[in-house]
Amino acid sequence: MVRLLPVRAWHPAAHAAGASGLVAPVYDTLGPEDHRRFDALPHNAATFTSRRSDLPVEAFLEEAKRRLDEALAARAYVQDDAPALYVYAIRYRPPPEIVETLPEDRRRAEYLLLGLVGSLPEDSLNSSEIALHERTFSDRVEERVRLTETTHMSFAPIMAGYASGSHEINDLLERYLGIDRRKLSFQGTRPPLVEAKLDGAEHRLWRLDDEGVAKKVQDLLRAQRILILDGHHRFTAARRMREKGSPVRPLTMLVEAHDKALLLLPWHRVLSPSQLTYETFLEKARASFVSLEELPPELGIADAVRAVQGLRAGGHRGFLALGPKRATLVRGPDGSEEGQDFELLHRFLEGELRLDPSRFSFVRSPRQAMTQVREEGGVAFLLPPLSFRGVEAEAFANRVMAQKSTMFLPKVAEGLVFAPARAE
Repeated sequence: MVRLLPVRAWHPAAHAAGASGLVAPVYDTLGPEDHRRFDALPHNAATFTSRRSDLPVEAFLEEAKRRLDEALAARAYVQDDAPALYVYAIRYRPPPEIVETLPEDRRRAEYLLLGLVGSLPEDSLNSSEIALHERTFSDRVEERVRLTETTHMSFAPIMAGYASGSHEINDLLERYLGIDRRKLSFQGTRPPLVEAKLDGAEHRLWRLDDEGVAKKVQDLLRAQRILILDGHHRFTAARRMREKGSPVRPLTMLVEAHDKALLLLPWHRVLSPSQLTYETFLEKARASFVSLEELPPELGIADAVRAVQGLRAGGHRGFLALGPKRATLVRGPDGSEEGQDFELLHRFLEGELRLDPSRFSFVRSPRQAMTQVREEGGVAFLLPPLSFRGVEAEAFANRVMAQKSTMFLPKVAEGLVFAPARAE
């Protein structure tokens, strides 16, 4: 049984015209250039949620607490008077490098995703009705634990999916807001608390003040189980704190897992020349995999995408390896289990080559991976597409995938809504 508890949320002040200057991408997606951009904005959420790579953890925690206190004192963010559930909507356009990897029937000019925001009760964190599907990096989990302990806040909702074929919850939320998602329009009967733009995406937040609608939604959720989609480190941090005797209620956004506006893509890997050369990869791979098929060295993006999609369609486990001037389609034992392509690759990279996955470069598109390896050398590994049903089946069978296997779009924004880590 899934429960979502109301929260006394913080969000950008309703009177502030500059809400777009307060929100930022999720903490673990920011690079050095992003930090310079968002750190220059007064009271932007990135200043208290995301650590620069050159900043030690202790210094980051001290700065995060200071910057959060300053933002709250300046009333850049305000806290609602009473607990509530919230509706969070994101209208977005995936970048062209993502669109070109999607099947034709999933390509749209724009997408609009609705979600319901509240907190998961602390006694549900180890429930059999909630599953994780990826391993985590222990140092990143510990950093999230320390940030929560320092700020006493649960930042940016974890995204979790429920598998409903009826669309009843989304239909209820649409009627409540007076919007029609098929028209990709936010124009409805209820003005949002907050509206902000971030890197081309539009984010909106509403309070769900109708007790009747809230109760119907809660009743429908009771029959669901949920899969953590985005936010494994934050969810694991909440579990870790509960084990330490300091339970928290992680802020969570529940979305319909089969919504056409929710995109599931694989993360690809790029290893630098200092980590692995293509010659070394081929030498070691010949003894480790069922077959290696050399592809034309001038392989383009469309051919690369078709090659990895063909692995899944043919029931093969494997991946595509790219070097500066070479391409090899690698096959392991046949099998249809979701995520086994990642396990096959990581057993080779971690087990046989003794490489540290925390040092891999994770990229979101084949084009980005191909460009990086052709310009800088090393080896790129492109992984086949994934399905929610397959990922869910593996997760609830207690089989987790490698770190950074799945990428779900859209991403929530830091700063649009956050809440006390424990009930007030």
